[in-house]
Amino acid sequence: MNIETTAIKMDELIKKLFHLSKKPILNILNALYDDNLAETSQVSYGSTEFIRDDLVKSTADMFIEVAAGKTIYRYHIEFQTTYDKNIVIRMFRYGFEKAKELLDLSDLTKPLEMEFPDPRVIFIEENEKTPDALQLRIKIPKQASLLYQVPAFRYWLYDAQQLYAKKMYLLLPLQVFKIRKYLKAKGKMDAEAYQNLLQTAEEVVKTVTKALAEEKITPEDAGEMQAIMLNIVEYLYGKYGDYSRIDQEVKSMIKTFYDPGLVEKGRQEGRQEGSRLILQKQIKKRFGVVPQDIEERINTLEHAELEALAEKILEITTEEELRRVIAVRH
Repeated sequence: MNIETTAIKMDELIKKLFHLSKKPILNILNALYDDNLAETSQVSYGSTEFIRDDLVKSTADMFIEVAAGKTIYRYHIEFQTTYDKNIVIRMFRYGFEKAKELLDLSDLTKPLEMEFPDPRVIFIEENEKTPDALQLRIKIPKQASLLYQVPAFRYWLYDAQQLYAKKMYLLLPLQVFKIRKYLKAKGKMDAEAYQNLLQTAEEVVKTVTKALAEEKITPEDAGEMQAIMLNIVEYLYGKYGDYSRIDQEVKSMIKTFYDPGLVEKGRQEGRQEGSRLILQKQIKKRFGVVPQDIEERINTLEHAELEALAEKILEITTEEELRRVIAVRH
């Protein structure tokens, strides 16, 4: 991030958080919607851009689709730093456009049925006017009215430990943003705000580290989460403080936020796991099953060894030969 820039696109940062690994995504959906999605569920993302009849483009924040067995769950999530009473109107319009995409026109003798994705809005910054749910009542003369409701998640009510308890690990980096309301009122980074930010950031780092150690998130997730928190901290100092005069303690603290090694480690582990799965599929296709002793051996191989073995698999004709080859380090 350019320190000189005093603007920050929080919705873009949150979107990055919602595009990390599948496990924490499913956890946060379960928390927001009180669902019980299994880790075997498949996650995909829908298009968020719509072109209206007047050719004006509108963009929603996020549509997520989860396939859990034969059941499809469709979610619509919007992110708001501050309370905006008009967001419910935009969400209805976005939901309507998404429902149009799924409209079944095969039998026009029956009433058309539109299925909206399940809506939620996440408000980051404290505002006493923010309700538990946004409501939009649609009235048509001589017909029953329709109440469109959007439950609101008021983020500022939760600290790092509470988010962890709800398995909302991906929202941890946003904790440092909660101080912005105080900074806007004061107009600058004073001693109280500095200590608050320092303590909050340290708590987030500890909690992210705990989530990583307990395998709630991947190393790549942790790296991205810390990078996003660094981005927010730099924004706060760039706008409300003097970044060039931050003392050594804060500089050291910020340096610990982002460990590029976590991202690279995550990528390496992802490549290794992918090679392992491909090799197991090759063995299963060739011999019908993957014997347990061979699978256990495969799980101990490094990425380069897995690739070398994958190249030889087509030349191997028996399980005994496979056992001999797999016992040798490549």
